Amino acid sequence: MTNLSDIPVLAERAEPLPGESPVVSAVLNQVMELLAQFLASGTAAALDLKRVPRMDAATYRQLKDALSVGEVTATVKAEVTVEITETQYPGVWWLTHRKEQGAIVTEVIEITDLPVILKSHAVDMRAGLRRLEQALAPPPPRDDTPDRVRR
Repeated sequence: MTNLSDIPVLAERAEPLPGESPVVSAVLNQVMELLAQFLASGTAAALDLKRVPRMDAATYRQLKDALSVGEVTATVKAEVTVEITETQYPGVWWLTHRKEQGAIVTEVIEITDLPVILKSHAVDMRAGLRRLEQALAPPPPRDDTPDRVRR
């Protein structure tokens, strides 16, 4: 017998909540659809926030507040610094790419189990394995034989 809690329910939010920007409502609905799609098919997706029309500072803040912060955060330091934050909705990640001076290059909401930037690449893993093997290798035998005998 199936319990009511076992039946998946997809709640549609066609109208913004009171005081919510229509832009925020549209983005949240899109995130909800993409998360449902990911769960059904495993197909990851991303929303580039710089491409969202009419995203002013107040709308941005409202969206950030609506998604809130979840349990996981990470920082990747490469050519640009990438701050990765899981939102309060598991599988929905907020990624901020910053230049060295701190200016935002881009911000993306990724819908996936783990953002691609956090996955180790096989080439990097092989290089890490070699370094670890070298670190754990026994030192070469010491040659304690004196070149000449001292008296």
